[in-house]
Amino acid sequence: MSATDDGLGPDTPEQRSGPEAGELQLRKALSTMNDLEPPRDDLFVQRALIRGRARTSRRRNTVLGTAAALVVVGAVGTAWMANHSASPSTASAGSAASAPKDLTGAAGGSENGSGGTPQPLGNTGGVGREVAPSVVPPARETSTWFGALSSPQTMSFDTVEQQLVTRWADVFSGAYAADASAAHLVVTVTRHDPTLESLVRGAMPSPGDVTFVVVEHSYAEKARVLQEIGSEREGWRSKGVEVVGLSMDARADVVVVLADEGASPGLLARRYGDLIRVVPSSAVPTDKLPDGSTLPPL
Repeated sequence: MSATDDGLGPDTPEQRSGPEAGELQLRKALSTMNDLEPPRDDLFVQRALIRGRARTSRRRNTVLGTAAALVVVGAVGTAWMANHSASPSTASAGSAASAPKDLTGAAGGSENGSGGTPQPLGNTGGVGREVAPSVVPPARETSTWFGALSSPQTMSFDTVEQQLVTRWADVFSGAYAADASAAHLVVTVTRHDPTLESLVRGAMPSPGDVTFVVVEHSYAEKARVLQEIGSEREGWRSKGVEVVGLSMDARADVVVVLADEGASPGLLARRYGDLIRVVPSSAVPTDKLPDGSTLPPL
């Protein structure tokens, strides 16, 4: 069938040589691509810098946030521990403040610093325990060896006393003030021990504040006798001896026994010899307090 048969007329040379529609669209798209600017290296560098800075900023914010959280947690934990650790100390301080004071000290103590005030004995036979339901405490505290005397030297000695009676119980014997101001102390020992003497001198405000004197009886020996007499109080009572109080006298190097021997004088001395000194005393309570003062009138 010829071109003239479809009614469109014959194909002209212009029609046969003209571009088709698809070809025109392809050429148009290619021309548009030719107009685009090719990518440059500086644009890639700038974009990489922007992205790197953003990533660094995010990391920095994360680190700072974590550090701040740790600081807050640490502060809260420290405050909690401080509060809980302070509570037992406060309770202990309150218990110590409310606890009754020992009326006579560990080994008694006279006001002349020789440790000669006897300790009262209770019905239980223990040393230094009072069984009276109500006891008026002394007007001032007394130390073990120096009584009511107090000075920098006596307070310094108190810091090493526990070591002396535990580590050197067979060498250490006692201590007393050499004068009324307690500015100079005398420490009694059964023999000279350089380590013991160095410890005591080092605790003093001045090394010359203490003198060492050799005596016969050690602290351990006197403590044993004191404890033995106290524990056998009921036995002594059955023999007619009422033991009222006990103490150590460092100056005289003896155990002072305050007792009412009644019809059996010398019974204690015959058993313990020169290790004790019996001071006669009535077992009937008087109107005087342990520090020598009198009860107020009713």
